[in-house]
Amino acid sequence: MYSATYSPDDNKLRLYAESRLDPEIYARIKAAGFRWAPKQGLFFAPAWTPAREAVLLDLAGEIGDDDTSLLNRAEERADRFDQYSENRAKDAQRAYSAVESVAGAIPMGQPLLIGHHSEKRARRDAETITRGMQRAVAAFKTSEYWKQRAAGAIRHAKYKEQPAVRARRIKKLEAEKRKHSKELKKAETLRGDWARVDDPTWLKRKTEGAPVTNHERALFIATLDYLSHIFTLAEYPRDLPASQYEGSRGLHNALKDGTCTAEQAQAIALHMHGMAVVHHSKWLDHLTFRLEYERAMLGDSGGIAADQFDIEPGGHVLTEGEWVTVLRVNRKGGDIVSLSTNRLFVSVVGIEKISDYRPASAEAKKAVKAVNKLPPLVNYPGEGSNEITKKEWTEKRKDYKRTYNAREENGHGRYRYRVMLYMKNGRTRLGRVFITDQKRVDPPKSTGEQAPAVPEPQRAAPQPRHQPTPMPEGGQKFLQLESTLKAGVKTVTAPQLFPTPNEIAAKMRGLLDLQPGQRVLEPSAGTGRLVAALGGLIWDGDQPGELHAVEISPELCASLQHDFPLTEVHCCDFLSTNGELGKFDRIIMNPPFANGADIKHINHARAALKPGGLLVALCANGPRQNEQLKPLADYWEPLPVGSFAESGTGVNVAMLVIEG
Repeated sequence: MYSATYSPDDNKLRLYAESRLDPEIYARIKAAGFRWAPKQGLFFAPAWTPAREAVLLDLAGEIGDDDTSLLNRAEERADRFDQYSENRAKDAQRAYSAVESVAGAIPMGQPLLIGHHSEKRARRDAETITRGMQRAVAAFKTSEYWKQRAAGAIRHAKYKEQPAVRARRIKKLEAEKRKHSKELKKAETLRGDWARVDDPTWLKRKTEGAPVTNHERALFIATLDYLSHIFTLAEYPRDLPASQYEGSRGLHNALKDGTCTAEQAQAIALHMHGMAVVHHSKWLDHLTFRLEYERAMLGDSGGIAADQFDIEPGGHVLTEGEWVTVLRVNRKGGDIVSLSTNRLFVSVVGIEKISDYRPASAEAKKAVKAVNKLPPLVNYPGEGSNEITKKEWTEKRKDYKRTYNAREENGHGRYRYRVMLYMKNGRTRLGRVFITDQKRVDPPKSTGEQAPAVPEPQRAAPQPRHQPTPMPEGGQKFLQLESTLKAGVKTVTAPQLFPTPNEIAAKMRGLLDLQPGQRVLEPSAGTGRLVAALGGLIWDGDQPGELHAVEISPELCASLQHDFPLTEVHCCDFLSTNGELGKFDRIIMNPPFANGADIKHINHARAALKPGGLLVALCANGPRQNEQLKPLADYWEPLPVGSFAESGTGVNVAMLVIEG
């Protein structure tokens, strides 16, 4: 029913089941750290451990080799991610098309006019548009996310297979192997010591007397061993005044207060150290296998870049975009493992981080040789020196003594001198040392020669970095949609606002007879229907014109400034202006009609008209307008009944032209 595999490429264990796991087995593999991968139909563990291997061996009987490479798995993941991205891109386009169809009657970003006849419909459409925009933007972002994931999966797999990365992985595995080897040796040594607890020939007293007991031997070993155990009263009964504590305790304390006997402590220790030996042995076998695999793969790929060079002190190596000078080549087992350089801060560089090499010149070799040469070690009495014997210096702890370098100055050359830590007046101090029973050596005199200098590190030309996946064609519209969505729906109180139908606005533009360089005024701009009708025309020609729009609503003014950046927007009541706007060559207007307001606005606009200019306006076709405006008009045209039906009014309207 079960099969299991292991892949050294990613160090993962995988479990395949022919049917659904029963609850007990599922709980067991989940506790071991396995997770379900639904798209692959398997359980996997993120890393190998002896416990996880034991679970799979118990279920499947054996663990086979996984012949799917890391790159192949990454390509399979990328294919799935590409499919996710394509599906979300289709969802985004469908949502965008739905938004466009609803927004056809309401231009994107137009304010919601409170009190206007269109308010109810506009609110409904605004909610529909907002939901559609949210779906479109979310689907587009999800599509881009999966596209980046697909590219990242391939990029990560290729990165893991780079020789330098594999070399760093080998170094880490070698460090882990050394750690487990050390722990294995320690466990075997302690297990051997505990096995000799009852050996009377072991650990005899230096002086003749009573023989060493098993309890004393056990106490001696426990002093060096840090094992702990839970001593329950049921398994380890003891009478007062012995401790009745049943939690975890060290073997040494348990032996000392009589909680357990030497034989019991021996049994506990042999069992635990036996388990540790098995545990670390399994880890060593696993790490040995992984190292063989990684080294074979590294060899097949041609090795790291540094393997191509014969690196020697004085040469220059390129590491992480910087050329530095090699001061010392560090080897282990005959192989170069790192380089000591003149790099700032982190001077020792792993050999796998070397990407290029320049051979050493004669001058560079001479400079490095001078730097690496140890200056003489001096030994002379001086002010504040601590006078001690050679024996005292030798017996002093290593971390309490060292040598320092003195640079060339004050007439003497470079030299080394001894220092040590000592106590004075209850405080720790650091001072120079003079060894009294050793030959006196004074600082060398300066030769005056300038020592050759090692070249300073230099930054290499910057390498091209990874470029992010470019924006797909048509993706900009989704970003614009997102910015519109962030702005939200604007609400404006707009009594007596009846936007000019597009057909009528186009006819008024034709009557205006615009010429290059003219100043144009729209004194009742509203939502900008007439401004939009003029925007593409007045800028024709070599002489740009000026378009001024007046609107009393601050919210509508803000909308006009955003939608028509080339238009000069004035936020005020047009009837309150008294010539500060100047004179205009052309005026086009759709003023409010209520209570004869159209008559006031048109007469006020006439005062702003230049001689020879044209004013094209709409007004109500009523008795007062016919009496007061028609005589002033050079052109008067009653519009058909219902011309403003789409704007929510059935008022009769006339179009007029007045020449200045």
